[in-house]
Amino acid sequence: MVKGRGRAIPPFVIAAWAQGVAFTAWVAFFLLSGHPFAAPARAWPAIGASGLLAMAMNALLARASSRGDISIVGPIFALSPIFTVLPDAVLSGGFPSPLGWLGLVLSVAGVTSLAGGGAPWRALRAVFARSDARDALGAAILLGLLASVDRWAALAIGPPSYLVCSHGTAALMSATVAAVTTPRALAASAARGSILTLLAYGLLGVTGTGMQTSALTMAPAAYVNVIRRMSALLAVVLGRALFREADAGRRLTAALLACAGAACLLLAR
Repeated sequence: MVKGRGRAIPPFVIAAWAQGVAFTAWVAFFLLSGHPFAAPARAWPAIGASGLLAMAMNALLARASSRGDISIVGPIFALSPIFTVLPDAVLSGGFPSPLGWLGLVLSVAGVTSLAGGGAPWRALRAVFARSDARDALGAAILLGLLASVDRWAALAIGPPSYLVCSHGTAALMSATVAAVTTPRALAASAARGSILTLLAYGLLGVTGTGMQTSALTMAPAAYVNVIRRMSALLAVVLGRALFREADAGRRLTAALLACAGAACLLLAR
């Protein structure tokens, strides 16, 4: 969870700022580049659904991260490609090839091993016994649905037009929820100590989201989702290098397994 002035900032306040910064950045892109804007038309339902899914996902993930173990939350969240395959097939016809299925299986096996101590039954026990893991699993399911919706809308009107609309809608939704549930925190977030952190957080997310959405127009959402979630596996190396975390051998083996899955997905295209 992002903090300002030493205090945790509520997730909906964080989301409101992050989405607002992204919306402003994409408005600037259209103004400076002269890129044509495509009217949302039939994509409006996807834009609304994207805002709701993003809000709920970010809230669950923030709660999981703030009260749990990131070494559990990160890998569980990385299971989201499982929940992308069927929605993407229904919306956009993006069904994995045989090599793609192998990549998905390897990636899921790798992150499951990271989350559950190396054995599948331990991973399942971690999910159902820990509140942070349950929140992370819920966020993973929502991210799977969100990636599918994002791909359909980006194919319909183009990534830039979709992103400016989806970020603007999500910013409005998040700000409304924050104003109703935590008005003092929303007002306090404008203080210098918090606003600089929130602006930096929002700016860091703009480029990554744009690249991901563009990638969604080139490959099935499950493929893109797996590659994106590979960033969580950096925690294995960093945890060992910076904090001397134990069980490095098993974790590195699991990370290599997930990397092999990502390589299969790349070769499948």
